[in-house]
Amino acid sequence: MKKDHLSGEVKTTGLKKKFLSYTLAGALVLSVSPMALPVAGSGAANVAYAANGNSGAAHDQKIVNRVDAEQAIEHIRYLSEEIGSRPGGLEGEKEAADYVANTLQGLGFDVEYQYFPVADQYIGEAAFSGGTVWEMGAAPNGKVSQQAVEAPVIYVEGGVSAADFPSDTEGKIVLLTRESSNAAYRTQVDNAVEAGAAGVILQSVVGGRGNYGSTFNPNLAKSYDVPVYGAAYIQGEWLKEQLADGAVSLNLTATHYEDLESVNVIATKKAKSKQADAKEVLLTAHMDSVVGAPGANDNASGVGLMLELARVFKSYNTDKDMKFIAFGSEERGLLGARYYIDQLTQAERDKIEAVYNPDMVATSYEKAENLYAMTVDGSSNIVTESTVAAGARLGNSDILPGQFGSSDHVPFHNAGIPAALFIWMGIDSWNPLIYHIEKVYHTPQDTIEDNVSEERMQSALEVIGAGLFDVVRKDVPGVKH
Repeated sequence: MKKDHLSGEVKTTGLKKKFLSYTLAGALVLSVSPMALPVAGSGAANVAYAANGNSGAAHDQKIVNRVDAEQAIEHIRYLSEEIGSRPGGLEGEKEAADYVANTLQGLGFDVEYQYFPVADQYIGEAAFSGGTVWEMGAAPNGKVSQQAVEAPVIYVEGGVSAADFPSDTEGKIVLLTRESSNAAYRTQVDNAVEAGAAGVILQSVVGGRGNYGSTFNPNLAKSYDVPVYGAAYIQGEWLKEQLADGAVSLNLTATHYEDLESVNVIATKKAKSKQADAKEVLLTAHMDSVVGAPGANDNASGVGLMLELARVFKSYNTDKDMKFIAFGSEERGLLGARYYIDQLTQAERDKIEAVYNPDMVATSYEKAENLYAMTVDGSSNIVTESTVAAGARLGNSDILPGQFGSSDHVPFHNAGIPAALFIWMGIDSWNPLIYHIEKVYHTPQDTIEDNVSEERMQSALEVIGAGLFDVVRKDVPGVKH
């Protein structure tokens, strides 16, 4: 796997600044509400609608006839399988940045890196005797060392009482299902260490809406001389299954990563019109994942869609500048998008007409029935109008508008720039506050095999691509397919 950054034509922007600390806020905000279908934007006014559900507009067919979900999924495959987890600021994210930059540069775009500082990461590894290694979150004030702790594993039910621990706990790595509150799981850790545990693994739990819990960094009130890990729910379940079949030993090591930099990758396609006041349209996607997750749908799918549309758009004249941007450290609090916005002058912000932000656009989860174009406040804008209108022209009923308050569209909205998130979700018709998002996002099961649909990727490519092209294309009146 390539680990070195591009040299030569690729430029570097952004200077190292004093190390910053951010609150982890990348997880999706669980608040969704549908809104009424907007009136189609001006770009849809003069297009043809075909009775068979296929758009009669030539500009739509330029997109639909060329986008290829298989090529987008090959990008997903490389990011999620060849690289794997891509936590913000770590080597996996840098490898993803190089892959994205190489791909976009190979398409003929001008490409640059934009670096920015991010807070420390504490990551633990649990290695099995057969060579398999699981990535987990490590408690900063547990033992964080490359000096391995190797011991057999036992599962202890409960753990909030010292009496829950068997007499042979000493010297064992204890797996516990974490209690919901910090205070309660701190008591579990206290009791395990008092019983002589050589290490503690806290298993995350199933969320209130059925989503499987992700890895996490246990927030402990005091320091311990044993490693304390936060495992994903499914890792705990897999470990229990192995224990049911016989003895299991683990080798635990942990690393404190500091002085970290994350990175945005920015590719530019200049307008053919050469107009001084030409607007700019952005297609963005975050390339990082959470610790322990290969991030196939979240969000290698968004990156795959962006790269595939970049391949298609490279050949077409546009009246507006375009940027294709892969953001770093979205999962750590939208840090890449926030940094990008913060570096822009007001004049540069005013130039941006629209931001299309695909995030989780290929899930195979059956209850996530619709592709949504989500704005922060639920209002329609040029992004939602163009894509919903494209869906109507294409006879694609999947695309719906909605409201969602997380992902990289948020910093643009806060800066007064029209932006929208694209994501597959399902909302119960009888209660718009209840929705379905795939169970396995932010987990080791976010893989192509378990969580990616070629059909849904193709649908997203066509609708988002057609809507985007309608906004940026060089208008040729009267041309019909």
